[in-house]
Parts: sequence; C-alpha cells; structure tokens
Amino acid sequence: MRKLFTAKICTLFVAALLLAGCEGKEGPQGPAGAKGDAGATGATGATGATGATGATGTANVIYSDWLAIPATPDFKGSNYKEYGISTPKITQEVFNNGIVYAYVRSGGSASIFPVPHTFTNTYTCQSRILVGWVMYGEYWVTGTVNSTWINNPKTDYFTHLRYVIIPGGTKARVAGLDYSDYEAVKAHYGLED
Repeated sequence: MRKLFTAKICTLFVAALLLAGCEGKEGPQGPAGAKGDAGATGATGATGATGATGATGTANVIYSDWLAIPATPDFKGSNYKEYGISTPKITQEVFNNGIVYAYVRSGGSASIFPVPHTFTNTYTCQSRILVGWVMYGEYWVTGTVNSTWINNPKTDYFTHLRYVIIPGGTKARVAGLDYSDYEAVKAHYGLED
C-alpha cells in the first residue's frame, strides 16, 4: 500500500510539473467580440473660469470714406444752400431702424466737426438724412445774409463729409461716449481714415 501511495504521489508530482512547465508559442488572436452596450454618462465637470472681456466690436457699424461735398448746391434759397451727397448704404432699413451721424472737415484738415455745427452765430451747417442721400446744408442764422456767402456756389468752409451708420439692433448710444467728439467715436468704433 505504501508503494501504491508513493506511486500516486509521484504521478501527481510529475503531472503537476508537466502542466506547470508547459509553455508554447502564443496562438493567433481570436475574432473580435460583439460590441457591448454604452456605459453610463459620466458626471458633469466643474464650470470653467470666466474668460476676459473681449474688445468692443464694430462689425455692424458702417462708415463712409471722406466724401467731397459737391461744388454747386442742389438747392439755394435766400439764406440757405444745400448739397446732395449720394449714400447708397443709407437704406430704408437704416432709415427706419438705425442712426446716422455726420461729420465734416475742410480738405485734409485735422479739424473735424459734428453736424450740426454753428459758426460764431453767423450760419449753421446741418444735414438731412434721406434714403440714399445725405443733404449737407448751410443756413444763415443771424442778421443780413452775407452776399458773398450766398452767391458763392461752394460751401463756405467744409469740403468733405463722412457719415457713420449704426444699424438697428446695434446699441446706438454707448454710455460715456460723446458723439460730438469725432476722435472719440473714431477710437470707440475703430473707424479708419
């Protein structure tokens, strides 16, 4: 019995050694299994930090080049001269819902004035905004009309006009921005010369 027991133990020991010591080359990869179901959605991440405030935009602001005021008026009265300047960007939509500012200068002068503008209580320059037009006018406001002024077909001082359109839907008035100060408007809206 002892021999039988020893033989069984030896057989078990040899079998264990054979099974544990067997190593062969790895076989080829088997075919891919079926796609499993999607897992549960993960938790929402923390809110990111607030970004810096962007620069003021001017995407909707439209401005003209410096347009020459015509050499002769379209209308002349006893104390008023008016010159028409074609402005195709002043559409019915702009006229109904936007706002238009006009500025004038003399030639290449650095002095730019908002319209309307009054010269030392003699005459006022003003503008009328129409669909497709800016009408620049000079109106004698005090005393006897100067005959040299009224008979001269050209404007008295200003030679160029620029209009700035702020379409409807764009905030037209910006707190603290002085629209009578052309340089401030130019800087705020990024207008180029």
